[in-house]
Amino acid sequence: MTYPLDLTNVHAGYGTKKERVEILKGATLHLDSGSINGLLGRNGSGKTTLIRVALGLMKSTEGSAELMGVTAWDCPNPVRERLGYVSQNLDYFPEATVDRCLGLVGSFYSNWDNAYIDELKDRWDVGEASIATLSVGQKQKVALLMALGHRPDLLILDEPVASLDPAARRSFLSTLVELNSDTNQTILLSSHITSDIERMCSHVAILHHGQILCHTKIDELKERLRVVEQGEVPLGGEVLLKKDGQLWVLLPEDELERNSYARAPGSLEDLFLELTQ
Repeated sequence: MTYPLDLTNVHAGYGTKKERVEILKGATLHLDSGSINGLLGRNGSGKTTLIRVALGLMKSTEGSAELMGVTAWDCPNPVRERLGYVSQNLDYFPEATVDRCLGLVGSFYSNWDNAYIDELKDRWDVGEASIATLSVGQKQKVALLMALGHRPDLLILDEPVASLDPAARRSFLSTLVELNSDTNQTILLSSHITSDIERMCSHVAILHHGQILCHTKIDELKERLRVVEQGEVPLGGEVLLKKDGQLWVLLPEDELERNSYARAPGSLEDLFLELTQ
């Protein structure tokens, strides 16, 4: 099966062989086509490093990273044209107007859709001011326009709402959900804000100490995660964490019906904090 993004046992870090800091330590993540995935991790957990490897901006030292079935590090331009990326800050082209900025970015793509961009500009009320004069929320909308004009199949966002106020965050995320329903894009949204992930995403991947602890549907994580004693792992249970002599296990539906194991914390935030202590 070919995934839009397929990371398997990825190791990556920084520095020389003598003084190397390993950030990713066997991370595995497969995104299904059309899914909206939250990448949830504490500050310093490796979210940005994972995204850099996924985009082919950084080479893994072990494991494999593939985009649309080809190696991310040296994937050809036709594959890169199917990607969209939004970072936390739009701090380039400060003196350019919005149209000038979009025109420059669009010139690199053979399939840039000006009509689509004009429609989104009108919908989001993005004016003709220079980038430097825009609010943080408006800059993020321009960044999203730059990432969407070529109609990418995979959209990757690295902490895009971290600097926005709550109202602007909610508006931005609602826009992404709306766009996904229209285009069925695959989305990976990196964040440490659990409420944003829960509001927008269908799936969540929890990154901790360079590894993906789990990647599953949010509703299933909250409903199926149980705490059992070591040595009592139910048949078919997926162990996510060993802690204080107990196992946190994602149980299949039939095991939930047959047994009454202790429930894990119910909210995504509580689960996240417990899993990443």
